[in-house]
Amino acid sequence: MRSEQIFRPRIASTDDQQRCGSAVFDVRHCSSHRVAVAVIGEVDAVNGRELGRYVERHTGISRQLVLDLRAVDFFGSFGFTALYYISVHCSRNDVDWAIVGSPAVRRLLSICDPEGELPLVDDLATALGRLDRLAQRRHQFVWSSRTGWRAG
Repeated sequence: MRSEQIFRPRIASTDDQQRCGSAVFDVRHCSSHRVAVAVIGEVDAVNGRELGRYVERHTGISRQLVLDLRAVDFFGSFGFTALYYISVHCSRNDVDWAIVGSPAVRRLLSICDPEGELPLVDDLATALGRLDRLAQRRHQFVWSSRTGWRAG
């Protein structure tokens, strides 16, 4: 049996924590290039759009995002819209990301994303491993003004 660290929003209110509808969004800057956003509660029409904006605000200079939705009890269609918005944002800003979802998130994604286009993973360890592999691939190429991109 292995234990898994669970990132949950801090109890005390902080500048980075946001309560919106029946959900709490919180962010943790894991390193200079990686940020984790956790959500507890319900993602619905009241807060889906704000979730997308919250993630956008907190991935400004980060190259990697872990979106921790393991503590989400309800995930409606506006949650899927938020994930699509986050996906576009990450793609445009060259941010690698992974989603760790609760059963409610997985259920909706099995319907709305049957081809698995969104980076849903089984657990936090898998998310971190995925992001580490993507970071390694990025570092394998180096830009040279004389030759352009080349293996480093």
